[in-house]
Amino acid sequence: MATAKRAQGSQSHVAIAFEADFGTTPTTGGVITPIISSSVKASQNLNDSTVIRGDRNPAAPFRGNIDTSGSLTVPVGVIDIGYWLKAAFGQPTSNTTGQAPNKKSEHVFKIGNTMPSLTIEQGYPDVNVFQQFAGVRISKLGFKFGGDAELTASVDVMGCKETLAATTFDAAAKAVNFLPFQNLNATIKEGGVTVANILSCDINFDFGLDGDSYAIGGKGFRTYIDPGIATISGTVKAFFQNKDLLNKAVNGTESSLELRLEQDDWSLTFKLPELVYERQSPGIDGPRGVNIELPFKAYYRADAGKSAAIITLINNQEQY
Repeated sequence: MATAKRAQGSQSHVAIAFEADFGTTPTTGGVITPIISSSVKASQNLNDSTVIRGDRNPAAPFRGNIDTSGSLTVPVGVIDIGYWLKAAFGQPTSNTTGQAPNKKSEHVFKIGNTMPSLTIEQGYPDVNVFQQFAGVRISKLGFKFGGDAELTASVDVMGCKETLAATTFDAAAKAVNFLPFQNLNATIKEGGVTVANILSCDINFDFGLDGDSYAIGGKGFRTYIDPGIATISGTVKAFFQNKDLLNKAVNGTESSLELRLEQDDWSLTFKLPELVYERQSPGIDGPRGVNIELPFKAYYRADAGKSAAIITLINNQEQY
């Protein structure tokens, strides 16, 4: 008996496209973006029936609502990260200077009042199956900087509808030219001053999505996803060399963080202009050097940038 062919992760892809109408999968504009892993799925519970029928046999279960959600781990590349930043923050303000091959485009992302939706496709072309998730919004976006691991971002998504198709939604989807940023080329400013005593920095964005939108007639799928108030948090881990950082946490002193990645002529800068540290004293874990870990929360109060986070990406792509 012949063995059926199995889908291979190495031959699979993730394609994304921004939707003109929420929940409507476009037929053009697809981008095949590099990933580390993707676990987006639609799940539906089988709920036990409580019907009593005069004997001890269970009645047939009934199906609940359908939750379309999941996580992707993606590399932080010079071009591809811009698509995920657009999905999270909206259309950036873009400005291009120079001419090819010396062209440079600056894309500035801020927290706005609107949030785009997109279609995400997990494609398995070797078995002709394409999972297409429509009405998707970014729920959370997280970055971990420092160390010698591959630089990646975590992307949590929430969506409305899943369609299982035999062909891709956009046969002309373009593949992104992948060039990664690396932890090796990162620098960081704390309180406006470049420092060399920070071991790692995590930055996490939660966009407060409201997915409780299962309307009658929606066949168990969400009908809409509302964005809420964003929250920004993270943790700085630094050498414990003096009381400077700890005093900021103890006194609730406002500070700032600016982390910059560079690769050739390109850069990616995360700026949190206003933040406060959570008080958390260090301890003695053993004979080695002592570190201090300070969680923080960022916000917007009075900064001229009018955003709790300002992310600037410089590459050679004119628009997203």
